[in-house]
Amino acid sequence: MSIVRYTNKRTGVVTLYESTSHYDPVTKQSRPIRKYLGIEDPETGELIPSDKKRGRKKGTGSAKKGSNAKENHGPDYQLLYEEEKRTCIEKEKRIRELEKQITIVYGYLERMRETLNTMLENKMT
Repeated sequence: MSIVRYTNKRTGVVTLYESTSHYDPVTKQSRPIRKYLGIEDPETGELIPSDKKRGRKKGTGSAKKGSNAKENHGPDYQLLYEEEKRTCIEKEKRIRELEKQITIVYGYLERMRETLNTMLENKMT
């Protein structure tokens, strides 16, 4: 049993794992089994143990950044609303155009049916 250190190159955070070897008889090779222990404190080098829960902790992001974090980094809802409104208007225009084209095509089809029916009736008589 040993302790393995992994360093995230982007953030510089060092995570620590407990590693034990396990022999896999199918592949005939040794495989490591790792258990997450926590992260390493960058100042003291000591282990900060995990709380055994997965995912991010609730509420820690905004508390560290301060009260202006939402204003500076949050999405601009007014801008998003205006964009969506414009796209909806464009789509509605396109739908109206297509509906007009459909009615024109239905008119052509109806005239074609009428001419075919008259041709068939003329042949029958």
